[in-house]
Amino acid sequence: MGLALVVAISTACQSPPNKEKASTREIHTADYDLLLPPAGQDLSRQSGKALLILFPCFSCDAADTRAESRIPETAAANGIAVLMMNFNHHLLMSGAEQEKVISMIAGAIQEHGVDAANTFIGGFSSGGNVGVLIAKALLKSTDAPVQVKGVFAVDSPLDLSHLYQASKHRVERPSFPDQKGEARMVVALLDSALGDPATNGPAYEAASPLMDAEASVAPLVDLSVRFYTEPDTTWWRMNRGDGYEDMNAFALKRLHGALLAAGNLNAEYITTEGRGIQHGRRHPHAWSIVDEQELVQWIDKLSKAH
Repeated sequence: MGLALVVAISTACQSPPNKEKASTREIHTADYDLLLPPAGQDLSRQSGKALLILFPCFSCDAADTRAESRIPETAAANGIAVLMMNFNHHLLMSGAEQEKVISMIAGAIQEHGVDAANTFIGGFSSGGNVGVLIAKALLKSTDAPVQVKGVFAVDSPLDLSHLYQASKHRVERPSFPDQKGEARMVVALLDSALGDPATNGPAYEAASPLMDAEASVAPLVDLSVRFYTEPDTTWWRMNRGDGYEDMNAFALKRLHGALLAAGNLNAEYITTEGRGIQHGRRHPHAWSIVDEQELVQWIDKLSKAH
């Protein structure tokens, strides 16, 4: 799919009136796409006032992230460097895989001189799983290449035990036979990696990005955390046969409650209505449920607070 048009923004006020407008700088590699704000936009930080790292959905890549969301262009136009990762096809990650992704991020930052003092990590669907796992790993590290100030997940199946049960319900349900492929894939993947949560609960707690257990939420207690979801129960019932308890919205609300109970005063559960558009069609499971302007304001506020 084609890349979106490059966002053009004004050069600094000291520039001559006839000078061409500076534009967002783009770097494309096999591992990531990077958008850098114009060098003259913020003279104190040539690489931007913050870094936003975005992870795509399971079968998606950086180009899909950019095509399906206004977040990258909006953030770059507001002085935020945006690193869109191509890392995908993961609901859970081994320690080696986490180290590999962190190494990719560190390489991009070093090679292109990105200021990572205010870093925010987000992802859509399984990309949110990856983002939360990477944020946790970075927070535990004694030599992390970035300083994580916030993390957000967009309708992500963070609790793998809930995902397993919801997927089994979809497989067993007689309705919507043409929609069962993904559910079968998820059940097979989790069965192979972790077994059945009914008998392997500790394995799920260890592997899930988040579960409503004290040990699971503890690493994020001092971090600003956001969960975005569009709980359109009518759409899910009519198009998938799902009840509310099968939806990611249900699990995310429970995780939000666990973070609050653990003492996180900066955890947010953000619901939307009628915003979800996926590949041009109505779908509540989509990047578009995020208000990109408000997200930029959140990043700006937290960046100035530190």
